[in-house]
Amino acid sequence: MLLFTFLFTLFSHCQPSQSTDSVLVIKKINIVGNKKTKESIILRELDLVVGDSIKKQDLDKRLDLNRRKLINANLFVTVEIKLIRDIKNQVVIDIKLQEQWFLLGYPIFQIIDRNYAEWWQRGADFSRTTYGIDLIHSNFRGRAERINLRLETGFTQRIDVGYRVPYIDKAQKTGVGFSLSYISNRNLAFKSLYDTLFYFKSPSDIMRRRFLGAIYLKKRYGFYDNHTLELRYNHNLIADTIAKLNPNYFLDSRTSQKYFQLSYYFNYDFRDNVAYPLHGRRYELLISKLGILPYDDINQLEVTGGYSWYKPITKKLFYGVNLKAKISFPIRQPFYNTHGLGYFQELVRGYELYVVDGNSFFLARNNFKYQLVNSKIHFKFLKIKQFNTVPIGIYPNAFLDYGYVQSFNATENKSNLSNRSIYGGGFGLDFVTYYNMVVRFNYAFNDRKEKNFVFSIGREF
Repeated sequence: MLLFTFLFTLFSHCQPSQSTDSVLVIKKINIVGNKKTKESIILRELDLVVGDSIKKQDLDKRLDLNRRKLINANLFVTVEIKLIRDIKNQVVIDIKLQEQWFLLGYPIFQIIDRNYAEWWQRGADFSRTTYGIDLIHSNFRGRAERINLRLETGFTQRIDVGYRVPYIDKAQKTGVGFSLSYISNRNLAFKSLYDTLFYFKSPSDIMRRRFLGAIYLKKRYGFYDNHTLELRYNHNLIADTIAKLNPNYFLDSRTSQKYFQLSYYFNYDFRDNVAYPLHGRRYELLISKLGILPYDDINQLEVTGGYSWYKPITKKLFYGVNLKAKISFPIRQPFYNTHGLGYFQELVRGYELYVVDGNSFFLARNNFKYQLVNSKIHFKFLKIKQFNTVPIGIYPNAFLDYGYVQSFNATENKSNLSNRSIYGGGFGLDFVTYYNMVVRFNYAFNDRKEKNFVFSIGREF
């Protein structure tokens, strides 16, 4: 027994134990640079609190994750997190922030076509543009509350008003918001034929009016997941001319469409940068019921899911894949509420000139990117700190996409691209700069041996 005790004691002393020197304790967190933003909003984004113990080997990763979370809060131009050793195993964390310019008036000038390639094909007609101003306060009262007023004229006349407060509870996990919109058009797409949108323009009469109102509740349980429940009211009106040109615009030659819409959206976003990610992953799920009351003019269910994955291959070479799928019911749907591929960024690159309408779709987009430039330009003559440092990223890239759209109206719409696989690919050059702006120049081709030069501005979808 004595021998066993002696051997056990000797063995215990020989085992590697976790030394107190390998664990650091957070003594204090200093935050500087938050002239507008409340400290509670910043601390809410951190998974570090005073008194926490951190293993030395995990320290760099933890600090980088917290820096990423603050950047993705879209409140700061730059974020620096440094650690200062205090005494033997205690540390002070210094967070240095450069806030964005929160009250902004963006001039609006944008094409109404789905992309610049389509706009150019239609003659680069400036009557097919909208212009106006978008007034935004993205950090009202320093609590990350957002207020916006959008005024547009030109091809579309539009008024948008919105307000969002991210947290209304003490735990800072529940947010609410609302939006109101009025939109009118004299020129609009009334039908899809040969995988192309056909437009009708009136010189004087309004062809469509839309009234939209929405309220939503947002819940955030962790640092990376968000749950949103939205109730929306839609009231859409079209001229008799549009109903005659396409009786299926609202179905059954209707000129009015009124309905409530209930949607649930889940988003888990663990990416290094929401505007131009190079590392991380994202999951999305949207369930939307159009028509929830017996007297609503539509009864439609849509389910859309997405997955994105980004991985560095080497220090400067990156791979990313985006997968997205949608199913909707019933088979017979209004033209206005049926969307396949070709809208927004949900398209096979190389098919920018086409719209493939259908009830369901699957889309896979692959990208290889090379980091050619990742730097900052300082303009000392500019006294406004939010604008005198411009981050510049330049990324040559190659891409390959696949898509499939299921359509039950392919014969009626004379579609050549639905109910079959379509492929596209090409090469591009991306420019990434401040305020999450990404400018893309792509040379794309498709499996029909068509080629296009494509210019676009926007984030990853």
